[in-house]
Amino acid sequence: MVKISPGKWLSLIHRCHNAFVDSQFKDLDIGHGPRAFLMALSHHEGLTQDELSSRLWMDKTTTARAVKKLVEFGYVSKERDPLDKRYCHLYITEKGRALIPRIRQARERFTEMMTSGLSREEMDNLMELLEKVANCLIMHKEKDFQTGEDRS
Repeated sequence: MVKISPGKWLSLIHRCHNAFVDSQFKDLDIGHGPRAFLMALSHHEGLTQDELSSRLWMDKTTTARAVKKLVEFGYVSKERDPLDKRYCHLYITEKGRALIPRIRQARERFTEMMTSGLSREEMDNLMELLEKVANCLIMHKEKDFQTGEDRS
């Protein structure tokens, strides 16, 4: 019997999420990638690009591209750190702030669609299992994904 990888389902969910959210923002000049960075900043405004990369588990190049677009289109501003001029802190502009409730609403609608067939108990179990899987991956990433037999 051939077993399907959980990655297949996670990838499908991720692609469907991006397609749905993109369909809700056809009028915007930024895609789902920069919007994810904007939402992360909405929770932790004033981060540097490096800090933002770490929080989102994204590489620095991807972060730099997303931030460049957000700044270019007026959703985010950069302010030089007064104590260390090598760093810039990222702040959401009024234009960006106005977009955040709309993004939250689209994400909530997707979550409702995605979980509409689940009971409260199934949803709780799903969230618990996803968190457990994510934590396992975080642990392995911190070890640079080195393989090993220890699966305790």
